[in-house]
This record gives sequence, C-alpha cells and structure tokens, in this order.
Amino acid sequence: MVYGYCMNASEVRKNWSVTIDSVVHEKPAFISRTHDNVAMIDESLLAKLLTNYKLNVLIEQEDDGSYTAYSEELQLVENDVDRSSCIDKLIDAMKDYALDYYNEFSYWSKAPNRATHVPYVIKLLISDKKSIEEDIICQDGKN
Repeated sequence: MVYGYCMNASEVRKNWSVTIDSVVHEKPAFISRTHDNVAMIDESLLAKLLTNYKLNVLIEQEDDGSYTAYSEELQLVENDVDRSSCIDKLIDAMKDYALDYYNEFSYWSKAPNRATHVPYVIKLLISDKKSIEEDIICQDGKN
C-alpha cells in the first residue's frame, strides 16, 4: 500500500545522496517499490525508539562463591568469579548472540521462540558496552 508520505524507490535511487542526507538530518524515509515497503531511519533515532527495551538480568551467587547471570529476554546464562566480571561476560555473550542472530536473521526472526528477540538484537547491535550496561536491570536471585 502506498501512502502520501512514501517515496518512490526509483526517485530514491536517482537521489540517493539527498535521501540519505534527509534521513540523517531531518526525518525517516518511507519507500515504496511495487509490493515492498521499507523504512530508512537514522541510527540515533532508532536507538531512541528502542529506549524502553531493557534487559532484565537475574544474578545469583552460587555455593562456590561464583556468580551466575541470566538474561530473561534472551535466555542467555554466564558464570564468573565475581559479580562485575559475570555481568561483563553476559554482555559479551549478548553482543555475540546479537551478531549471530543478525547473520542468520531470516531463520531466527521467524523461529517461534526467538522472534521476540528482534528489538533486543537490533538494540545490542547499535549499542556500545556502556549503553548496554545502563540498560540492564539486575535483580538478585536466590540460590
């Protein structure tokens, strides 16, 4: 369906640089090509749209004194000798998971148990480690 705010793909192709500049400095672009509709969006605006996607992490101290962290949204688990290194290890695992997911996006985004991961994967791909740390909501668990 073509809406009044959609740009024609042929026009975008002819004016590629102008379109990119507009997306980066002004507003997202909605592009229509036959039966396909796509959106182009600046990464900083995309990050704003994903602001409410927080990562809930349950962290528990094990009997041996180590810590185990579990990401509720992504079902990832990591263990390390102290709380801080455990969280760091989990963040690295999240980034690796996001990249693997993205590389096989057509498969994972359609998997019933993984389709809801899409916004988290995109957020992880465009975020640095500090931003991810800020988006983690840690809850102490019980062992």
